[in-house]
Amino acid sequence: MAARRVLLTGATGLIGRQAVPSLVQAGYEVVALSRSGRAIAGANSMACDLLDRTALDAAVAQAKASHLLHLAWHDNPQDRWTSAANLDWAAASFRLLRRFADEGGTRAVCVGSCAEYAWDREVLSEDSPLAATSLYGKVKAATGNALMATAPALGLSLSWARVFFCYGPGEPEGRLLGDLINGIRTGQQVDCTDGLQARDFLHTADIAAGLTALLGSGAEGAVNIGSGTGTQVKDLINGVAHQMGRPDLVRLGARPRPATDPDRLIADVTRLTEEVGFAPAYTIETGIAAVLNARGDA
Repeated sequence: MAARRVLLTGATGLIGRQAVPSLVQAGYEVVALSRSGRAIAGANSMACDLLDRTALDAAVAQAKASHLLHLAWHDNPQDRWTSAANLDWAAASFRLLRRFADEGGTRAVCVGSCAEYAWDREVLSEDSPLAATSLYGKVKAATGNALMATAPALGLSLSWARVFFCYGPGEPEGRLLGDLINGIRTGQQVDCTDGLQARDFLHTADIAAGLTALLGSGAEGAVNIGSGTGTQVKDLINGVAHQMGRPDLVRLGARPRPATDPDRLIADVTRLTEEVGFAPAYTIETGIAAVLNARGDA
């Protein structure tokens, strides 16, 4: 077994494709799993449907990895919050961790979400109550709790990374930046809420870097992945529109905000900064510029 070989799931996703260069730069040999098996520069790419138990077992056995970064999950923006497929991914995650340990793996970071928390306070720490309102958040929370409880029995050091609000290049239809940029590119008016709600946004490259740092640390248990600062959604929207030169196409307040939408959701990143030693590289302004440059829209 290679001393620094990491098995990366969800390697072609929003965060996964940013994770490969981050992991390589940190000195890992990367085995990148995705359904397509699409070649990714710097990684040994493998096709694997993790919901296929036989394929999962074979991929983990072939990888012989010492480390695991598990990103893969049901990610369709149209139904991710409500789909019963979340249960399938919980089951696949349990099997993945067991097989990884069976093959001699020792260190794992599995990715959860801030959607696990009760959104009844502005700043959320790892000790904040878990009381998700969505099926997605409930299943993620249950999966994280089960994996953290099981890791010692499997001889694993494990962190459960609760990622806050990500944005980055290649966002599909149904996500904020994807819809916003596509609308502006085609000259359409983009109807938005008032955007007064503040969220803890982090560029996907920073999320990948934070996860890489967490993987290489000794931190165990739940760890928030965020910036620790709040940005109003309208500032993100206006930043994109101004950098694309079409602020006239954005209609803030044209859509109602849900009555249950919290005013502020910010990560307490004390563990991430003090135990892991991570700080983001991007501001909102430079992060937007990086997204637009990646898409050729700047």
